[in-house]
Amino acid sequence: MSAAVVERVRRRVPWSGSRMLALLAAALAIGAPLRTMYYLSDVVGDPTLFLALTGLSLVGATLLARVLRPPLAVGVGAVLFAGGLGAYILNLSTNPAITELLGDTAALLTGRSLLQIAKVRLWVLSFAPAPVFLTWYFALRRWYVTATVAAGTALAFFALTTDAGVVTTLLGVVGIAATVGFGTLDTLSADEPTDLTKRPDAMTGSDGTERADDGGDGIDAGRRAVLEQLAAIIVLPAALSQVPITRDSLLSYDDGSEGQTVEGSLFDAGESLSVRGSISLTPEIRYTVESEEPRYWRVTSYDRYTGNGWVRTGNPIPYDDQRLDSPEGETRTLRQEFRAESTIGTVPAAWKPVRYSGEPSVSVSSEGGFQPDGTLSSGDSYEVRSELLVATPDGLRAAGTDYDDATVELYTQLPDSTPDRVAERTAILTANAENPYETALVVERWLQDSKDYSLEVDRPDFNVADAFLFEMDEGYCVYFATTMVTMLRTQGIPARMTVGYTSGQRIDENQWVVRGLNSHAWVEVYFPGQGWVQFDPTPSGPREEVRQQRIEDASSDGSAPTVGDGNPVEQYTPSDTSTPAPLTETNGTETEPTETPTATESDTPTGTAGESDTDEAAELSLPELPSREEMTLGVVALLGIAAGARRSGLSERAYRAVWLRYQRRVDPETDVERAFQRAMHVLATEHRGRKSGETVRAYLDAIGADDRVRRLATLRERLRYGGEVSEAMADEAVEIADGIVSER
Repeated sequence: MSAAVVERVRRRVPWSGSRMLALLAAALAIGAPLRTMYYLSDVVGDPTLFLALTGLSLVGATLLARVLRPPLAVGVGAVLFAGGLGAYILNLSTNPAITELLGDTAALLTGRSLLQIAKVRLWVLSFAPAPVFLTWYFALRRWYVTATVAAGTALAFFALTTDAGVVTTLLGVVGIAATVGFGTLDTLSADEPTDLTKRPDAMTGSDGTERADDGGDGIDAGRRAVLEQLAAIIVLPAALSQVPITRDSLLSYDDGSEGQTVEGSLFDAGESLSVRGSISLTPEIRYTVESEEPRYWRVTSYDRYTGNGWVRTGNPIPYDDQRLDSPEGETRTLRQEFRAESTIGTVPAAWKPVRYSGEPSVSVSSEGGFQPDGTLSSGDSYEVRSELLVATPDGLRAAGTDYDDATVELYTQLPDSTPDRVAERTAILTANAENPYETALVVERWLQDSKDYSLEVDRPDFNVADAFLFEMDEGYCVYFATTMVTMLRTQGIPARMTVGYTSGQRIDENQWVVRGLNSHAWVEVYFPGQGWVQFDPTPSGPREEVRQQRIEDASSDGSAPTVGDGNPVEQYTPSDTSTPAPLTETNGTETEPTETPTATESDTPTGTAGESDTDEAAELSLPELPSREEMTLGVVALLGIAAGARRSGLSERAYRAVWLRYQRRVDPETDVERAFQRAMHVLATEHRGRKSGETVRAYLDAIGADDRVRRLATLRERLRYGGEVSEAMADEAVEIADGIVSER
């Protein structure tokens, strides 16, 4: 071996580790966005295909690094990206799909999470191969800056969408800085300049002769560059660690007490919800509500479970004052008027809202509810008309499992990391359930009976539902609801996590005060032909005790808030914080709320009775009150009669008979809708019910309906798609329905 060759090898030995370190740093740089994409794939399904595509991209880059010229490699990367984009567009359901793609892209670049895109798994599979191939190809070619451009672009994108957390982002930044730093050492030791050695005299003199490695100006410059890059590894992450990368809410619901409030844990996340640890309660008043009955005032629901939180997918659309779709089953109308008592960014309503009027303007979320385009200030008010689902246990038992594919895909999703023991435990608990309704009841009751309510909990490090099911003895509403949804989804039952407020404190005949401490999370389960039905697995008794105690504490320390007129709430009638009726007429587990009056000074007559009052009272012959035994027997008898009527279905038939034969007039729109529902019930009894997905016209043709029914269907169609209807049309609709019912 010649002396020149030996000297050349000797000179290269000190730098032999630089390339290895640069490649490791490049792997870290691309590993940060890959870590994010793996997490996204795991949340929405099995990440095996993602891992396979990533592995193929790395193998392909390794094999082509020696034979493929850089311009052609860029072309390969472009083809991979274009092919993935094309596959993604072809699988979008929106027509035209490019509109949805552009809308999603704009939203992502302004801070929206990829988890809010319905087909996030397909997006990840389409996006991953290109940056992985380009980063590794150029790292092997020693084009380190170009390699970091590919990795850094991917990382920056995920930082913009907030999917890359602080730790992941910092790891990626360290990898990029280290790649450039160690790459500088590697390229300065190479014989030929690469993309980093822009100066042709970096390793040679101006006369073309090779410069010495020991003490040459090129090496000194290289060392300075390396020191600068390695300093950036320390300085840049330290600076970034002081910048909040995750999104913050525009509204704060913290009442100043230690820990996060329940309300804040539900709504500060906006389109996503993270399950937190210990939280507190705030008695601050958010709304006053006028309604004929108490309900759960629903804000929104979340469909995608990440293992440690929830995300709402889909894009909202502007509300154009048109009536939204009612639930699939039979419904009745409820009007509510809300007045904001503080600055707040939600518009609660009883499910299912179909009309909205007021300020601010609203959009319609992908789930079919309302969400404000701005914020409400104290004093702002709005009115909502909701169609409440009227369902029976028998109807829900008979609903079956004929779910459409979109519902199954969206509402049975679980992270691939969900342990198998969750499904196994659920299957054992519900072994005797014969249908999804009974399965939901069993899970709901089991959670209520087996877990305690507490705001003082330690947040689990891993899957929340799994931890609450197997390792925790207590928690608050978010833990109960998350666990129930997860358990149902393991059995293939569509369910979602819903947040909002319980009815609040009753202050008048039809008026309620809703506080921050009334914020709550519950579960909605889907039944074909019926719609979404509410279940609440959180024990109501302990929950209401905690909330009532917080109100009393605020009253005793003088911090109790007031309503819009400045009057303290305590001046009104006693509070009614009982759990309101479910969204159905009955779900077999809850009853209509009953008000328990508390004696006040106004209940007792004031002043002293006169002589005449005493004489009249003495002359009155009052009937003898029944004995305690007689009263007990009477109550037992009444309960037995009520139970027998319920068991036999007599009470349900009685309600149905009244509902069919008597229609109280409300307004033209409500009157036409109810008249149509009455007629459809008669037709379902005489012929058959309308099948899922079957249009009204097709149904009427199939059963051979007469002209009267078709005219009623026309009036209802005009209501739904043509806007307002007149009083005369409503009179005609009710008359037709009355005639059909009377003939039956």
